[in-house]
Amino acid sequence: MLAVFLIVLVGLPVGGAAVIIFLCALPFLRKLQKTSNRFGAQSPTATIVQAGTAGFTRAFDFKGRANRLDFFTFAIVVGILCGLSLLAAVILAYMARENPTWWSAAPLLTIPLLAIPSLSVAVRRLHDVNQSGWWLLLLLVFGYFILLYWFLQPPQTDEVAVGEVFV
Repeated sequence: MLAVFLIVLVGLPVGGAAVIIFLCALPFLRKLQKTSNRFGAQSPTATIVQAGTAGFTRAFDFKGRANRLDFFTFAIVVGILCGLSLLAAVILAYMARENPTWWSAAPLLTIPLLAIPSLSVAVRRLHDVNQSGWWLLLLLVFGYFILLYWFLQPPQTDEVAVGEVFV
């Protein structure tokens, strides 16, 4: 009974938030014409399944580009995985509350493991809007809104100079 309560308490808000974010981002995920910029050609993914797995298959590839479908689908997959690992850690910690062991916190190890693929997808998404991946350092000084603005932008070519103030 407690496991069901924990699933409802932790799992549903995380999954529901991921679905709401995905539905809000859907209008921005439409496909545009194939263009290239100084970082290369657009990402070749065409379906949501390919977009969700592209972040893992190209985990250590910081070159190239990732379109909005790649970025937001991967962000939802990572969000769901982090929510599930948090839920598993809570359940295991509750089960081992009288005799705690190290393995009750083992599911939390998935969160740092997802950091490198998440960074590579974010860098490739910035490349898609013709920005340098070094702009991710804005996360250190609360630059979330500037990055979110860029993540929502359509792909840019070299001729389109968006955000010249920040270049």
